[in-house]
Amino acid sequence: MSRHLAFAALAAVIFGTAPVAACGPEVEIQFFESSSDIFAIKNSSQDPWFLVSLSIRLGGSRGRLVFDTEDGGPGASMHEPFGVVEDNVGFVSATPVDDGGEEVRLLFSDFQPGRSFMFVIDVDDRLENSDYGQAVVSGDEIEGANADAILTTKSGAQAKAKGRFGNDGRALLRGGLCA
Repeated sequence: MSRHLAFAALAAVIFGTAPVAACGPEVEIQFFESSSDIFAIKNSSQDPWFLVSLSIRLGGSRGRLVFDTEDGGPGASMHEPFGVVEDNVGFVSATPVDDGGEEVRLLFSDFQPGRSFMFVIDVDDRLENSDYGQAVVSGDEIEGANADAILTTKSGAQAKAKGRFGNDGRALLRGGLCA
């Protein structure tokens, strides 16, 4: 239980009020290493927050990761440019991803809670002694990369959610608590 929820629960016992529930914007990102590396994104918000934009930054990752989008650049081998795998969320666009770049920004028009989006792009590490060679990103090499998202409600309220990738290839972006 997060520290904020623990304090809210303690306050509820002391003051006899209902505890504060975790709510607000929440986005999950999972990275999968495969022949075409995959990022799976889910809007896991409990309330009606619509994901409008999402930025993924590889800078700060343990493996010093880069996107390998063209043949012969800084990537190790088997380049793969950005490509949409699954879109039922109103994908609008992605910023151009330079070969050797470390950031991609995605824009959406109808990314409702409970829905998912997947894209492929090759990711390589820049470690001299990586676990499986630079062309294969092991789980903990993405650790430290970060992401942030902007979400809105139909009424126009806007919130930002942020998070970091852990050694399991997963990032949980959260935007706060509400009462």
